[in-house]
Amino acid sequence: MAQKVKKLPSFSLKTLFRNDAQAIMVMVGIWIIIGSLNIYSATSVDLVRQDSFFSSNIVKHIIYLTLGLFLGRGVYRLDYRRLKDEKFLNIISLVLIVLLVAVFAGVQVNGAYRWISLPFGVSIQPSEFAKLGGIIWTCKYIEDWCKRYPHVELLEKHDLYGRRFAPPFTYRPTKALWAPIAFAGLTLVEPDTGTAMLILAFPLLLMIIGKMSRTSLTQLKYLGFIGIIGFIVLIWVSDYRRDRILAWWDPWGHSLTKSFQSVQSLVAIGSGGIFGQGLGEGTAKYFYLPEAHTDFAFAVWAQETGILGALFLAIVIFLFVVYGLRVAADARDLFGKLLAIGITCLIGGQAFFNMLMVCGVLPVTGVPLPFVSYGGSSLLMNIFAVSILLSISRSNELANRQIGAQGVAPSLREETRSRFRPSAGGVK
Repeated sequence: MAQKVKKLPSFSLKTLFRNDAQAIMVMVGIWIIIGSLNIYSATSVDLVRQDSFFSSNIVKHIIYLTLGLFLGRGVYRLDYRRLKDEKFLNIISLVLIVLLVAVFAGVQVNGAYRWISLPFGVSIQPSEFAKLGGIIWTCKYIEDWCKRYPHVELLEKHDLYGRRFAPPFTYRPTKALWAPIAFAGLTLVEPDTGTAMLILAFPLLLMIIGKMSRTSLTQLKYLGFIGIIGFIVLIWVSDYRRDRILAWWDPWGHSLTKSFQSVQSLVAIGSGGIFGQGLGEGTAKYFYLPEAHTDFAFAVWAQETGILGALFLAIVIFLFVVYGLRVAADARDLFGKLLAIGITCLIGGQAFFNMLMVCGVLPVTGVPLPFVSYGGSSLLMNIFAVSILLSISRSNELANRQIGAQGVAPSLREETRSRFRPSAGGVK
């Protein structure tokens, strides 16, 4: 009698890890290790000039990382649905607006007001937290609107309960964009055009995903056209914005002036070759590449690890995006689904935006590379965002265990309806 041959399980992303949360933690862990090594290498030159090792950037990075992981564990244990409490959101939004206004009394760096100085040499950048705050705000009000209406409106003519607005304000911008518009406007004044665009872009993306009506999509196209014209005018009247566009358009023509940073970044990436110059052996950080540990940290990593190292980091980020979207697909409610998409796009989008910027594909902006660029506020925000994403995944897993489902658990609305649905023999 012939023996049955057991089929080996096929390899896939579903079988590689026990669950999506485990996969995300592994990807982020590798990402953080890469970032810590890169920050140490990029700031090693400054260690020689600094009087104390404990005041160095790598020590500050480790402190921020430890604090972020400690606080992030608490955020992970928290039910993500508590984030959509209206009082909580109003308080957080008000605090962020106050902080964004307070930056104008803070430290000016490179002609911009972005940081608030605190004791012990610590500073915070409120615009980093505004990215996450705007996404949470938008997700909450999109869910509230979709509970009563089939489509999300960009311009609302009535409130959530169907009461029409009185003239002269017959139409009002959707409440889902109130906080992001406020955050983006204050950030634009700092000025920080790149961050302001991201603060507003991700909420708009979530509105489109949240079944925006055809009328609102048409309105969005017109607003987008007006926004492009306004952006061109903004560039034309601002010298430093105009210089950045010119430097991006013709970097080698301004290699010693406007585009010095971009050219040195390309030189660093090209000199790395396939295998790189070796960890800690890169030369770009020796005062050739400005901001080597912040916005252009990817150039240092590419020079020291080569094309293979850069591709490895890109694969890690790509897998993070894949598993983040899987968490969104398994979410039990619209708020969790949109929040998971927003966080995944926020972290992954910033990463690829920064990498394309460093490679010269996009103009130079102040968008950091998550977990790799030095910055306490950015690191804390990204850890909080990942913790919320893990909380959503944890809720999905608990739901599957309780219900006994092998696949995606039903939504809360579907589960409630199934419990009170009449059977063939009468109501149970």
